[in-house]
Amino acid sequence: MNNYNVAIIVSVVITAALALGISYGVINFFFEQSSWKKIIQLIIAVLFMTTFYAPIKHILLKYMDIKGSDDDEDTL
Repeated sequence: MNNYNVAIIVSVVITAALALGISYGVINFFFEQSSWKKIIQLIIAVLFMTTFYAPIKHILLKYMDIKGSDDDEDTL
């Protein structure tokens, strides 16, 4: 497993943990009495992951000084 794959896995884990925490906090603060709590939490988590996955991946790749998989010359 090369460093690019490790960075992608780490960025997915970081984004998922942040999405879980933020969606749980938003649900408990704003929608405490709603019967749709889990559906709203899922929607918030999906929106957070789709919005913040790419920036977190970019920052992590830049921090780890890894070139993207498209930059490899030996792959087809």
